[in-house]
Amino acid sequence: MYLLAILLPSLIAHPFLTSCKAIPPSLKECALQALRGPDAAQRIVTPQDETYTDARLGEKIHFSSYSALNNTLVIDLGHINYVQVSPDHKIARVGAGIRLGALYLALDQYNTSFAGGICPTVGLTGLVGAGGFNMQMRALGVSSDHVLSAKVVTADGKTLLASATSNPDLFWAIRGGGGGTYGVIVELTLQLTPLPRSAMVDISWNKTENRFPVAKRFLEWAPRQPEEFTSQINIHKSTVQILGWYLGRSKQELQALINDSGLLEIGEPHYQIGGNCSTDNSRIFGVITSECLPDEKVDASILNVIPDPFTKYQDSAQFTYAETPITTSLSTAEPWSRFRRLSKSFFVQKDNLVDDDTLREIIDRVAQLDDAAEVWAEWHAWNISAKGNSAFAWSDQAYAHLEFQAHGSEDSATQAVYEKWFADLESYLRPAVGCVE
Repeated sequence: MYLLAILLPSLIAHPFLTSCKAIPPSLKECALQALRGPDAAQRIVTPQDETYTDARLGEKIHFSSYSALNNTLVIDLGHINYVQVSPDHKIARVGAGIRLGALYLALDQYNTSFAGGICPTVGLTGLVGAGGFNMQMRALGVSSDHVLSAKVVTADGKTLLASATSNPDLFWAIRGGGGGTYGVIVELTLQLTPLPRSAMVDISWNKTENRFPVAKRFLEWAPRQPEEFTSQINIHKSTVQILGWYLGRSKQELQALINDSGLLEIGEPHYQIGGNCSTDNSRIFGVITSECLPDEKVDASILNVIPDPFTKYQDSAQFTYAETPITTSLSTAEPWSRFRRLSKSFFVQKDNLVDDDTLREIIDRVAQLDDAAEVWAEWHAWNISAKGNSAFAWSDQAYAHLEFQAHGSEDSATQAVYEKWFADLESYLRPAVGCVE
């Protein structure tokens, strides 16, 4: 497996696409024909290079090794990260490899934004390919609903425009139908949305016995709140936390919503409610702060990620290439740590809610693994008002999204225990929640 570190838009019409089909060269020779410039060889990483292990990994290291097949080519689009905003600031043409933090900072210059997630290292194309969970979605829809068109390189080497009127089937599929499946997306045209100042909430409980009643109340309450309120609950072995973003609403309005929820009557919660949060402040809320700060005190540098924004992997040499942040007016974000990751996701449907026995069981399972696994459940309130027309199957029926995550282990015996835990969870919970037909 070879890694093509950067695919420039200029290669799309390059004759290598035809010549490689006529006379099959090695992957490396084919890639060299594709790349322009004197540094072409520097941008290709092979198994013989000391940076190979680092270069082919993303943030989270999956044991299935989907990107490490024999005789294949992995294309890293991270450096296709330009942002071109229309004169009216309503639309942007964006390089498909850009990461969310960089996108948000670029759009800040035009006093607008995009309906995307909080994690700044997530790639834009992967986000919209999977639908696009975000903390504004109950009012605005998932991220894929805000894509107007895309440039896609298909397996036969053609560059296609995918939109509602051009290749509409492809346009439907690449938005929520699964990432990296239908072609290489090299550019996305986005509908931009200025986000109003908002109110935020962070509530936490530090006793194990609070986890079930808090989770039960959250699932009964959160998806049924006004569409401007999007929230999540994080359940750990002995603690539980709720985060929420009340889009365009005040601190007083959010306080009233929380007071009526019944959540503050459970145990001894610690909570912080803030108002007048700027968009950047809202995106770092619960990550590096739990306050709505004056604009001049908001440190948005965590959003200023470089194209490859992760720490090195173990003792492997780290691959770097033109690692320039989107702006020099802020400090560059610290590299995000890589970790071995295991995860499972389930959607609770509106007509098939989780009963108390099932809820108690899956919460108890979170405490079964050792502390090194750092297992947690991250559940999101859905019940989306905005209706999209993408391939994302859950927009209409999803009531809540239940995700379970854990850190893997380099010890094979321990890893086997972790994998069995996830397999058992799948066997238990999937029949209970069902699937969209």
